[in-house]
Amino acid sequence: MKRRSNKIPSNIIENTSNNIDSFEIAFQIFLRDCKLRNLSEHTIQYYRNEISKFVKHLESVGISTSPSSITADIIKDHVILRMMEEGRKETTINANLRAIRALFNFLESECLIVKNPVKKLKLVKQKKTVIQTFSREEIRLLFDKPKKSTFTGLRDYTIMMFLLETGVRVKELCGIRIKDVNFQDGIVTIREAKGFKERNVPIQRIMKKQLALYLQVRGQLEHDFLFVNIDNNPIQIRAVQQFIANYGRLAGIKNVRCSPHTFRHTFAKMSVQNGADVFTLQTVLGHTSMDMVRNYVNMFSNELRDNHRKFSPIEKLF
Repeated sequence: MKRRSNKIPSNIIENTSNNIDSFEIAFQIFLRDCKLRNLSEHTIQYYRNEISKFVKHLESVGISTSPSSITADIIKDHVILRMMEEGRKETTINANLRAIRALFNFLESECLIVKNPVKKLKLVKQKKTVIQTFSREEIRLLFDKPKKSTFTGLRDYTIMMFLLETGVRVKELCGIRIKDVNFQDGIVTIREAKGFKERNVPIQRIMKKQLALYLQVRGQLEHDFLFVNIDNNPIQIRAVQQFIANYGRLAGIKNVRCSPHTFRHTFAKMSVQNGADVFTLQTVLGHTSMDMVRNYVNMFSNELRDNHRKFSPIEKLF
C-alpha cells in the first residue's frame, strides 16, 4: 500500500478551524477587549467609526463580511484604491487601515481566524508636508481679538496663551482641573493625556499671573474644571476650535489654519528656535516616540540655516 503524505491539505484545516463567521460578533468581541484593556473612549469610538465604515461599504457592494472571507486583496481594492479614487488624503486612508489592522490582528491572536488578511498589509506612504505655524505677528493679531473686558474674552485670551505656553492638545486642555495647577512649582499636571500617560508641563511667571487673574474672575463653582463656558459648564473641544477659528477670521489670517493644534506646532517651533533640546520637547509635548520631535527640530532649528550660510555655493561665489 502506498505511503500517505504526512501533510494535511490546507483546505481541510481551514474548514475545521475556529473561523468566526459573523462580523458583528467578531466586532463586539474586539470592542469588549478594548474596554478590558482600558482604552480611552476616544480610541474605542475611533475603532467603531472606522471599522463600521469599512463593513458598510462591503455590504453595499455585495461582498461577504464574514471575517474569514475578507482577504488582503479585498482590503486593497475596497479601502486603499477606492479611497484614493475618491481623492481621500493618505492620513484618512491610513486611519481606516490602522483600525482594520487592529481588528484582524486581534482576531488572529484569539484564534478566531486562520488567515490574517492584514499580516503583510502596509500603510500608504504619506507625503511629508510643511508644518504650519503662526508667525509672531499672527500671534499678536490673534491675542488682540478677544474682548478682555468680558468673561469669555478673558477666558479665550487665557486659553490661547496657555496653548502657546505649554503646547498641550485641545483635549488635554479641556480636561485640566484647578487642582492640577501648581502655582508654587510652576507646573500643570495633564491627566487627560493621550494613552493615559500623565505628565507635567511647566508654566512661567506671565502665564501664572494670567491664570490667577482668570481664576479670580471664574470664581467658585460646583466643579473644578479650569476652563468653563458662559453657563459655567466645562468648556468643550469644539468650542475652543470654533473661537480660535473665529478670531483667525477677524484677524484676517488666511495663510495658516487657525486651530488649537497650530498653537501646538507653534510652541514646538518657538521652543526649538529658543534652544529647547529634543528630550525636553518630547517630555513636554507628550510624544511617545522621537519621530515628530525630530521633524520639529529638522524643520525649525536655526542650525540648518546657520550651517548653510557657511557652505552656500552662491555666498562663496560672489
